[in-house]
Amino acid sequence: MATGVPSSPAGSSPVRRFFVPPQAIVGQEARLGPDLAHRMARVLRLRVGDHVLLLDNSGREHEVELTALTATAAQGVLIASSEGASEASVRLVLYQALIKGQRFDWVLEKGTELGVAAFVPVLSSRSVIRPTEASVARLERWRRVVVEAAEQSGRCRLPEVSPPLLFDEACASAAGLRILPWEGETGASLGDVLAAARQQAVPAVSLFIGPEGGFPLEEVRLARRLGVRTVSLGRRILRAETAAIVAAALVLHELGDLNR
Repeated sequence: MATGVPSSPAGSSPVRRFFVPPQAIVGQEARLGPDLAHRMARVLRLRVGDHVLLLDNSGREHEVELTALTATAAQGVLIASSEGASEASVRLVLYQALIKGQRFDWVLEKGTELGVAAFVPVLSSRSVIRPTEASVARLERWRRVVVEAAEQSGRCRLPEVSPPLLFDEACASAAGLRILPWEGETGASLGDVLAAARQQAVPAVSLFIGPEGGFPLEEVRLARRLGVRTVSLGRRILRAETAAIVAAALVLHELGDLNR
């Protein structure tokens, strides 16, 4: 699997990738706002004449040559546009129970790199973060983490980050194959369930990962009543953030594009 960012046409330096609002590109011209201009000019030290890839979250990549750049504004001319090919063939939504700050950010970052299509923070009865702490500011920070990870990893679409849901609401609203790794499951492994799903060409998977200490038994029973399948990840007990990335990688390997 390729890593990093693509080379520039001259091969002299990597081409930086930036997500921009659709209205930033009109016809053959790109106009970028002060936040991105400051990042380009002051943080990344880009210059007029450099090429960048602008991503408007449509799945397309737009190669742009910078024609003007200051700390407050940037302009460029469109060189070429193409369809991106970095999105997984299965839509994986990660329902991650809220865990301590940096660990949750790490799940967002690494899940984005892997190809997770959407994240739904879940308020479990064991969640360390309470509903009053899941603020708008926290949601905006989570979305910034996802943007940075998507740009770095070559994604062409931004994974969605939803406001937190209560556990029962999350189970009831999840789509596709719904699976919950649980240490108490002894009958079905994640591998077995995914092998069957591959035969059926399942287009979407909702993956539930618990908080520190895992989901309590009453929540597991509730999930089962609502149609969520419990699966085993093996004999070892994984931390919440480890389980999230291991399970996401296994889903995308079996049903997505990590095995190509």
